Amino acid sequence: MSYKTGTPVIVTHEGVNHVAIVLDKFIVNKSTMYDILFENRSAMTMVNTSKSKKTFINKELTEKLCDSGIITPTMNYSTLFETNQLPIVRA
Repeated sequence: MSYKTGTPVIVTHEGVNHVAIVLDKFIVNKSTMYDILFENRSAMTMVNTSKSKKTFINKELTEKLCDSGIITPTMNYSTLFETNQLPIVRA
C-alpha cells in the first residue's frame, strides 16, 4: 500500500507508536520512502514500511486506527500547507 501526501499514519519508532502525517513520498533504490511529520511537530525523512527497521510506518495499526477513523491527527495538512508551516525535510 502506498500512502498519499497528507495521509495520517502510525509510525513505530524504537517500539513506541506515534501519530504522524505523510509530507512526501519518493522512490530510493526501488523502495518507497516517506517524509513524515509527527504530532509534536518534529519531522523525519526516509521512513518506509519495513518492520526490519527501528522506525517504520506500521501498516497494521494505520489500517486499524487511522483508516477506520478511530484516531485522527490534531494537525491538518491542508491548513499547514496554506499557512506555509510545513517543515522542509529534504535538501
